[in-house]
Amino acid sequence: MNKINYTKIAKQLKVMAEPKRLKIINLLSNANGEMCASEILKAFRVTQPTLSHDMKALVDEKFVMARREGQKMFYSLNPDTIFDIQAALGDICNEDM
Repeated sequence: MNKINYTKIAKQLKVMAEPKRLKIINLLSNANGEMCASEILKAFRVTQPTLSHDMKALVDEKFVMARREGQKMFYSLNPDTIFDIQAALGDICNEDM
């Protein structure tokens, strides 16, 4: 069993605990590759600064990868982080107490 970094997992879960961010993760998981920020914005009734705040939180915790092309930002899901947190939660649930 790997050593569990509870602080890191708690921080990641806190970022994911916002419903809009979970919807963004779901939207990106169903996208074919990456999505432009303007495409993501169309799926939500929020302002561009609000979306930028949420995307920054997701990028900072490595749930999402960002790429700039000229004036546009493109986002894609980082499946490694999703799998890592899933495995960590499995380890926590299976840990002997």
